[in-house]
Amino acid sequence: MFQLNESYEGQDFRESSFRDLQLSHTTFENCRFTYIDATEFETEQCRFINCDFTDSKWNASRHVGSSFLNCQFNGANLFLSEFDQCKMTGSSFESCTFEGVTVRGGDWSFVNLRHAPLRKMDWSDVRLVEADLYGADLKESRWTNAALTRAVLQHADCTAADFIGADMDGVDFTDVTLKKTKLDVMQAVQVARSLGAIVE
Repeated sequence: MFQLNESYEGQDFRESSFRDLQLSHTTFENCRFTYIDATEFETEQCRFINCDFTDSKWNASRHVGSSFLNCQFNGANLFLSEFDQCKMTGSSFESCTFEGVTVRGGDWSFVNLRHAPLRKMDWSDVRLVEADLYGADLKESRWTNAALTRAVLQHADCTAADFIGADMDGVDFTDVTLKKTKLDVMQAVQVARSLGAIVE
C-alpha cells in the first residue's frame, strides 16, 4: 500500500484500514486520516505533518522515533498505544482516550492536552515546553526530569502527582489542585510565589 522512503501529500485516507500495518521512513503531509482503523499500527521514523486523525482508532499501536507535527488527534482512541521517542510538537489531543498509553521520552512541546485524562501516566524525561494542560486530570501521574517550562496547568488536578526533578520554570500554579503533590524545593518556592507569597 505504501512504499519505503516515499512521501504523500494532500491525500485522503479517511475510513481506511491501517490495522496491523507496519510503516518505516515514510512521510505524510496535509493528509486526512479521519475515522481510520489504526489498531496495532506500527511506525518507525515516519513523519506526519499537519495531518488530521480526528476520531481515529489507535488501539495497541506502536510508534518509534516518528514525528506527528501539528496534527489533529481530537476524539481519537489511543487505548494501549505506545509513543517511544516521538516528536508530537503542536499536535492537539482534545477528547482523546488515553487509558493504557505509554510515552517514553520524546518532544510533546506546544501540544493541546486540555482536560485530558492523564491519570497515573508516566511522563518522565518528556519535553512538554508550553504544553496546554488546562483542566487535565493529572492525578497520580509522574513527571521526573520532564521539561514543563511555561506549561499551562490552570485548573489541572495534580493530586498525588510527582513533579520532583521536573523543570517547571514559568509555570503559574494559581488554581491548580496540589493535594498530596510531590514537589522539590524550587517548585515549592514557585507555588508560593504564584499564590502571592514573598519568598526571599
